[in-house]
Amino acid sequence: MGLYRWIEIIAVAFGLLYVIFVIRQNIWCWICGILASGLYIWSCIHAKIYLEAGLNFYYVVVGFYGWYHWLHAKKINASGKTVDLPVSVWKTGNHVVNLILCIILSLALGRISHQMTDSPRPYFDAVITVFSFSATYMEARKVLSAWVYWFFINGASVILMLDRDMPGYAILSAVTTLLCIKGYYDWKKSYTKLSK
Repeated sequence: MGLYRWIEIIAVAFGLLYVIFVIRQNIWCWICGILASGLYIWSCIHAKIYLEAGLNFYYVVVGFYGWYHWLHAKKINASGKTVDLPVSVWKTGNHVVNLILCIILSLALGRISHQMTDSPRPYFDAVITVFSFSATYMEARKVLSAWVYWFFINGASVILMLDRDMPGYAILSAVTTLLCIKGYYDWKKSYTKLSK
């Protein structure tokens, strides 16, 4: 087995740990995510999916932001006790604006990628990239619907990874697609408990 496959296996392992820890709202998710994304950048460049490589650089940066935000964004609950950052819910208007911006940015980024790189799937890569930027920000802020976005993003990523002969990442994307369901319900329970 070559270096490329070993890097893929290690990145997939850290990626899976990231999802498991984020579902549990465990701050160590961000360290696992930073490590997984750092390794994934190399794999994406090797597979000529450059926007995914750029996206994973963003994941590394947001990993540090998420770590800091989850560590320091404490809230005072009704009984006066300091608690970790709670799960929140976006209003419909936030989602409408987010979706419109993501669609516009996906089209623009896809066009740029099509004209300036040899990426075989520039628009598909752009959609996954832009929506992932948004979902990662939502996750760092503990917005419940981040899991809905991730469900569709990870499902689409399975197709892209298979197309680029990256089976380990395709399996990770398939597993995380299913884990999004658990993540959503676990975070929803946490939100419901705090909103009572």
